[in-house]
Amino acid sequence: MAELGVVSHPDNFQLFFTYVAHTNFDLCRTIDILRSNHREFDEAQCEELHTRFFSDKRENEIIERISNDLRAQLGSILDTVNKVGVDTRKYKKALDHFCSYVGDKNRNLSNLEQALHTLLGATREMEGVNRSLESRLTNSSSEINRLREDMENLKREAMTDGLTGIANRKAFDMQLRDGMMHAMEDGQPLCLLLLDIDHFKKFNDTYGHQVGDQVIRLMAESLKRNIKGQDTAARYGGEEFAIILPSTSLGNAVLFGNKLRQYIESHKVVTKSGKTIISKATASIGVAEFRPGEPAAKLIERADRALYFAKENGRNQVASEQQIEPSKTAGKRGDLKPPSSRGIAAE
Repeated sequence: MAELGVVSHPDNFQLFFTYVAHTNFDLCRTIDILRSNHREFDEAQCEELHTRFFSDKRENEIIERISNDLRAQLGSILDTVNKVGVDTRKYKKALDHFCSYVGDKNRNLSNLEQALHTLLGATREMEGVNRSLESRLTNSSSEINRLREDMENLKREAMTDGLTGIANRKAFDMQLRDGMMHAMEDGQPLCLLLLDIDHFKKFNDTYGHQVGDQVIRLMAESLKRNIKGQDTAARYGGEEFAIILPSTSLGNAVLFGNKLRQYIESHKVVTKSGKTIISKATASIGVAEFRPGEPAAKLIERADRALYFAKENGRNQVASEQQIEPSKTAGKRGDLKPPSSRGIAAE
């Protein structure tokens, strides 16, 4: 923490204790990427990391609010139902009384009139109670629907990256697990692309964090415009993105990666007014294919090694897992095989 200039307080201690202890692979990998890109670990960066990996505060607050509102609605419904239960017994008693009178041989017109008056009053009271119950239930139904929408919005928000609007890491993990399961069930291939913005620190250092955020949004928009159907694009962390391609072979995934890389390269980063061209952004991409039965971490690791292969051999290119010699690269990001060609790799 001292080496990186990290402020000493409990949240940051939790963050870097976990990093040093290597107890959270994703956190360690994210910090390693940030360090390799010479990113500053200021309070904003550390807070973002802590929120991503440790904090569910906002989600818990919303869940607590929705739960309290639901309890209040259920309590209101129960009170109304209990009241109707009492009034129903009262109405039944009035009906029984009237039936008894009708069967009484000593009945007279005056008493019959009184009995009818009592029955009519009880009936109208019962109608009023039912209307009250109907109104209360209608209001409660509307409130419960609103709470359900809140839950759907929370779920959507919990699965969406706030800066880019595409899937976040949590959604990526779920989609990757589902995709791997379906690939094994259907016998179809599945590929994973990991993408990293080249020289991202330069954008921040030269033009400021606002332009850096603009580059990240541009990258996310490029992904959204190029994927289709069942594909999933996600912000994997920082300036790194991931794309899940179901029913796609390794060769086709590499072709897709190059098409995406060229699309990104063809777009310019401009000022907010849109009048001044600042620079162009490029990306390095690593591609790996799922091997049935393997854990997700293994697939991600191969895509990660392919990504670093692309970065260390010139950037702005796509590298396949087949360009790496597993015997030399297992567990390492060095010892990379020279690229056979820039761009498309043979399947």
